[in-house]
This record gives sequence, structure tokens and C-alpha cells, in this order.
Amino acid sequence: MGALAAILFFLSIILHELGHTLGLNHNFRASQVHTPAELQDRALTERTGLSGSVMDYMPLNLGPDKAHQGQFYINAPGLYDDWAIEYGYKVIGGVNPNSDLPALQQIASRAAEPQLAYAPDEDSVDILDPAANTFDLSANMLRYSQWQLDNARAMWKRLEKRIPVGEDGYNELRVMFDSVFGYYVQQVMNATLYVGGQSFSRIRPGDTNAKLPFVPIELSQQREALATLEKYVFAPDAFSFAPELLNKLAPSRWEHWGSPALVFPLDYPIGDRITFLQRFVLRVLLSPMRLVRLRDAELKSPPETALRLPEVLDTVQKDIWKEVLQPTNKKMQISTFRRSLQREHLAILIGMVLRKTNVPEDARSLAWYELRQLREGLSKSIRNLDRNADAYTRAHLEETRDRISKVLNSQIQSN
Repeated sequence: MGALAAILFFLSIILHELGHTLGLNHNFRASQVHTPAELQDRALTERTGLSGSVMDYMPLNLGPDKAHQGQFYINAPGLYDDWAIEYGYKVIGGVNPNSDLPALQQIASRAAEPQLAYAPDEDSVDILDPAANTFDLSANMLRYSQWQLDNARAMWKRLEKRIPVGEDGYNELRVMFDSVFGYYVQQVMNATLYVGGQSFSRIRPGDTNAKLPFVPIELSQQREALATLEKYVFAPDAFSFAPELLNKLAPSRWEHWGSPALVFPLDYPIGDRITFLQRFVLRVLLSPMRLVRLRDAELKSPPETALRLPEVLDTVQKDIWKEVLQPTNKKMQISTFRRSLQREHLAILIGMVLRKTNVPEDARSLAWYELRQLREGLSKSIRNLDRNADAYTRAHLEETRDRISKVLNSQIQSN
């Protein structure tokens, strides 16, 4: 990368702001015009542009490896930009505004072309469409995000071998580690958009190549998104860092005006970072709005193409409680982070059953069923647990079973 990449980065910003001066809105769907592989084809992107528009918020384009690395940043207006400028500035020469209308309609009739896809700020607020999103890339954002999650893990591994130098060496390492963690979070959140997601297009009836405004995300991609979250967020080995690396992440002790020295916490709060990410993603994945959309998707899709509520709740539970529901030995040992994640999942299900969260009634019934299944698994695991098993794990399992029993036996008052 180096100096040239920095220059191209600033060029992309200049092009973006110049677009605003010409009246262009943001276009958060423009980054979807190329497949992940096409993004790394320099010959293609130099001819057609890295994105459909400079008006998107685009991240650094990182390939899966050095052998497959394309342009890092967009460096020229895209096809959407040319089209939008043509509509706004082309001299048609009509005698009055009304006489220009047919020519303008002819230009606008291309709106359904994939290269001209458009989604402004208001389309990205509802977190409905994975393609109407900021700081994403490619027509298959899920696959691209998987690449970036692997890239982030590779960066952490390289940091383990990095030897800090200079007075600010350890702080520099800390900043790098934290930056990669933030990048990791961004890619994970991109993946959550696929579960219960829908594609939304701003098209008019009769447009060339027009389709319906709302199209559910393909079932295979929704399932792939769930598997991605399991692998990179919920799995027991999702986060693995060398202790030596974590013990190098010391803050700078230099304090000056506008940049106070870090006082608390001095050590890097890795546990809080991991726990927050896992809990936040779980809450987002099982949020009331998403559960409503999953319920409604069964009405908007043929039965065999819809991701149904039972599958989502069952998949998440099996991922998070794998040690209990699929035990491998009697000396079970559940880590601190797994216990924290399991408690969060338990709290979400209990909130549904006790009507503390406003979820569809079917989701509440399924949560009740999942708790019963979990209690059976817990009872079996506790009976089979080795006498010398980890005390943390035994206490966690018995307390969880007791909480579930109290919830299932409580008197629920309906609204």
C-alpha cells in the first residue's frame, strides 16, 4: 500500500465530496456491482470502476491474499455517477421544461439496470437490505465479509510476531489490535443483515428489467449467514489470542493538551471486548424486529424458501449450548466467555417466555419449547458429569437448570 494508497484514498474522498457539490445524494447500493472475485480483477475495475458510484461509503478493498489483490480504492466516477449527471445536466434543448420530460424519462427508464442500483441514506436506516449498507463491498457481501474476517484473524497472528520498537511501540501495537477488532465487528454486523433480510429496490412498474420492490434474501444465504456467525462469533474457538500478545498491549503514558494519557483501564480489556461483541450480536440476531420479519417472511415466500423461526431459534441454541446438547466427554469444561454467552442466551429466552420483550406469540412459544429442551440436556449432562469436573462448569449447569425450572413453573399472566 504505502504512499500511493494514501493518495488514492484522498482522491476517493475528493471525488465523493465533488459529487455532493454537483447535487448527488449518497448511494449505498453502488458498492454491489462486482462479485468478490471481480473486485480483485484490476483490468476489470480500471475499466468499469471499483464501484458503481463514488457516493457510497466504501472500505479499503482487501483481497483474500496477496496473489488476489485488486485496487484498494475507487479512483474514478462510476457508471451510476455518469448516468445521474446525464439526467441532471444534459442539455436537451426543449422550448420549455415540459418538452424535456420525454427525454428525461428515457434516461430514467434505465433505473433497473444492476450497474445503476441506488439506495440513499434513508434506505440504509432500516437494516433490512444487506446491499443498502455502508462500508461494504461486492455483490456477495457475505462472502466478502468472510474474507475480511479471515484477514482480521491473519492480522492478529502477524501482530503476535511484531516486535515493538521505540517509546510508543507497545501503544502502537495496542492501537493496531483495537483497530483490527473494530474491523472484525463491522464484518460480523454485515453478516447479521442476511438473516430475515430482504432486497429493496427503488424501481417503478414498467421499468426495463424491473422486479418486485421487495425480494427475500435467498434461504441458502440466510443459512450461510447463521453459519458465519457461529464460526466467527459464537464458537468456542472464535477468539484465540496468544497471552504474550495480550500482555504487550500497553497504553501510552504520554499526556499533552488534547490527548490525555489513558488512566483506566491500563490493561487491554479483551474479555469485555469479546463479551460485548457476542452479547450484542446475539441481541441483534434475536431482536423483536427480526423475529417479526422472520414470521412475516413465511407469508411472503413459498414455504420451502423461507427461513422459519423454529430453525433460527434451534440453530442458535445448538451453537451456543453445544457442550451441553452435544457433550464429548464427562470432564466438561465450559470457558468463561462461553458461560457468559450462554447466560445471555438464557436471559433472552426467559424474557420472551415471561413476556418481558414484545415478540410474536409463536416466538414466545418456541422459546418455551427451547427452554424445555435445554433443561433436558442440562439434566443429562449433570448426571453424566465426572465427579472431579470443573467447579465453574458444574455450578453454571446446575444454576441454569434451576432458573429454567422456575421460569417454566411460574404463573404467566397474559397481557
